[in-house]
Amino acid sequence: MTMNKKAVAAAAGAMTAGALALGGWFAYQHMESQVGSGHVLRGYDAHTPAGTAPHAEDVFTGRVEAFEERRELEHWMTDIYRVSVVSVLRGDVRGTVRVTYAPDEEPAQRLTDGETYVFATQAWRGTVENGQSLLFHGEMKPVDDAQLTAWKRATVLPVVADQ
Repeated sequence: MTMNKKAVAAAAGAMTAGALALGGWFAYQHMESQVGSGHVLRGYDAHTPAGTAPHAEDVFTGRVEAFEERRELEHWMTDIYRVSVVSVLRGDVRGTVRVTYAPDEEPAQRLTDGETYVFATQAWRGTVENGQSLLFHGEMKPVDDAQLTAWKRATVLPVVADQ
């Protein structure tokens, strides 16, 4: 009888493990079908400096030199701006860069030529020459003292490593 109980317990354990694995696979398929091309899942609060800065490679103030173009990048309509770096709060970005900005709302908010903004970015790898992808998706407004103070505080938080 002991052997029979062990066999039943082993079979029940195997069936439970199989059911869990199968359930996990179906859950993954369900999630994948909801997040197709052109969808982004953010693992951070993209609308606050404290939520965005730890995920940014570079945080800098930059003066918008010009709107260059609007084009599709990775299934998102994206604005590309030429930006002169004014000061760096984190990272090593220098000179003039191209910043991509895919606003969440339509009509798209445009950055104003000649104005200075705070940019929290990751470098584009192979998609936009000398490009930086804007991670912050809160209201983009010309930099002021309060905003700069919030970003300076946020940049002392630890940087989140790439996963």
